Amino acid sequence: MAKFLSKLRNVIKINDITPALLDKWGPEECSTRRVLATAYRLTHYLGWDDLIYGHITSRIPGKEDNLLINPYGLHFTEVTASNLIKINTSGEVVDQGTSKFPFQPTGYVIHSAIHMNRPDLGCLMHIHSEPGIAVSAAVEKIQPLIQANVELGNVCYHDFRGVIFNPEDKDPLSKDFPSPSKTLIMRNHGLLTGGGTIEEAFNVMHFLHQVCQSYVNCGYTNSPVPASNLISQEILESSLEGNVECRNNTEVGVQEFEALARLLDYQGLETGYPYSEPSRHILELNMRDEK
Repeated sequence: MAKFLSKLRNVIKINDITPALLDKWGPEECSTRRVLATAYRLTHYLGWDDLIYGHITSRIPGKEDNLLINPYGLHFTEVTASNLIKINTSGEVVDQGTSKFPFQPTGYVIHSAIHMNRPDLGCLMHIHSEPGIAVSAAVEKIQPLIQANVELGNVCYHDFRGVIFNPEDKDPLSKDFPSPSKTLIMRNHGLLTGGGTIEEAFNVMHFLHQVCQSYVNCGYTNSPVPASNLISQEILESSLEGNVECRNNTEVGVQEFEALARLLDYQGLETGYPYSEPSRHILELNMRDEK
């Protein structure tokens, strides 16, 4: 399924916000919708999607009790800024968006449980990637194996209790993902990350997926990691300082997300992403050269 997006003949533009919808939802919500829809497309582009399953939710600035979630039944290549559904933390539809598809109750239960317990997380991302599922099923606890582990912080775990769809499933899940952790492995199920922004949650997921892929590639899903191969806690902690320096005074994940979003804009998908000035400049330069 990875990069199937690039083979589609019918280009489904991400930023399909009309002037009427802009007036209805306001600039902040519309901007959040564009960035979130871009995250869904990138999830597919990177091969992390699973048919119509998985969810990325985001709070809306100024309306923290409202969440945007994908319509259940749409492929991630069909998610746009306007068809995201706005729900509240009680599971009620606030705004259906432009599609006629419902939202998935399981997605609501998982995401609302954590959003209600973690006001520090503006976005949650839950996927069923193949290496993620493998590690969630076979590895008791991931160890600091590669450089990407530096980005994960404290990794939490939630035991599988069956399909999550009942309100009583919320409490055990929220308790297993306390602050300040932004990484949760749902055993026998998949991966979940959070961030203050959509970009941060996506960035953490990239590194978590990379760690899981390394476990699979190295054969550590069925054998322990040799102690000599592990990164020491001292090196992990010192590496965090270097990561901060590399951000060039940008928020976590923004540089990486912008680079990926530009790939979608080069394909004519019109993300509407609120790019930084350097990104706008390189986009204009490269798009002009194509013409």
